[in-house]
Amino acid sequence: MKKINYIIVISILIGTILEWYDFSLLGSLAPVISNLFFPNKSPALSLLATFSVFATGFIARPIGGILFGHIGDRKGRKDALSITIILMGIPTALIGLLPDFATAGVIAPIALISLRFIQGIATSGEYPGAICYLNEMAPPNQKGFFSALSMLGVVGGVFLGSIVNSLLSTFLSNAAIYSWGWRIPFMLGLPLAVIGLLLRKKASDSAEFKLNVSENNAYPIKELIQSNSANLIKIILLFSLSTITFYLGFVYVTSYLVSNQKISLHDGLVANAISTITLALLIPLFGYLSDRFNRKLLMIGGIICLLLFAYPIFALLMQGNTSDLLRGQLILAFILALFAGPLAATTAESFSTQTRFTGIAAGINIGATVFGGTCPLLATYLVHLTGNQMLPSFYIMGFAVVCLWMVIRSTPS
Repeated sequence: MKKINYIIVISILIGTILEWYDFSLLGSLAPVISNLFFPNKSPALSLLATFSVFATGFIARPIGGILFGHIGDRKGRKDALSITIILMGIPTALIGLLPDFATAGVIAPIALISLRFIQGIATSGEYPGAICYLNEMAPPNQKGFFSALSMLGVVGGVFLGSIVNSLLSTFLSNAAIYSWGWRIPFMLGLPLAVIGLLLRKKASDSAEFKLNVSENNAYPIKELIQSNSANLIKIILLFSLSTITFYLGFVYVTSYLVSNQKISLHDGLVANAISTITLALLIPLFGYLSDRFNRKLLMIGGIICLLLFAYPIFALLMQGNTSDLLRGQLILAFILALFAGPLAATTAESFSTQTRFTGIAAGINIGATVFGGTCPLLATYLVHLTGNQMLPSFYIMGFAVVCLWMVIRSTPS
């Protein structure tokens, strides 16, 4: 029976939480950032510009995914994870020091875009590395649970950002937040990154990696494409659905309602905080259940629920009041966790140890870039163009159909 070092598990998990706290801030503070860096008489156009910057972080991710995949598969998981956390902390803190458009003109949004690009490179290696590490150190009958902790780290980071922003909106006036308060969450990024790096010094590469690492594996991405492209495509699609559902249901909807003055910034942030912590707790639960029952059936159940209920959930979310927003997000959190809980273990099991970091990084980051990270931007544009608030739900349902076929066809039980 493999012995679990819980200190190392906690250090990896805390590092992931801190890094995704940094990355999520721009999305959760989109209504504020849109006014400060992209002032426009039209709230929709201002928000559209902000989500364009949000998408920039995802555009960088395939580049970073290949880079950190190479480092992780050739040099070690620990080396890759140590680099990512500092590479995230520095640009996050610098965003908090940027002048706004009124002070610096066009230089302000250009600087914001540049720093967001660096953030994207950093985050491309963090989540795949956490999945690799936690999966490889877990006992064979607990890989679903421990792999799912990586998603707990991601959602936990988003939750931490929501909590910090909720505290800001509770103790500061809107005028203070727009004047200087918005900078505080970003400037916390650097000290949090240092804490994460110190925690990760306790970690070492897994025995599975040390046993299987090969000097002959000079280019993991080349070996992956030649020998396992089918699984790579599968993971791209599955993580696209997961990312799309999360960003449309938890990031886009809240920003849309706040920007169009249907709910207050404070109420939107509080609802997000409650729903994301619920999601964070449910994902490991379904990861645990996937070890006891059947990963494939759980994922199929989650996808079918998305297909059936995406439209009515969005109808509830778009009612324009806080109680319906929270109710809809909690329902969506349960459905997404049912699908996403087994997803991390399924992803890790799709690749050999020699190409695992590269395979996970390429699959997650290509899916997030091409489909996930751009979906708030696309949703904002299409809703502004057509006036139909329900269009984002069709995007989710379309991907659910493709992923349902993919899981039934190819994912082992």
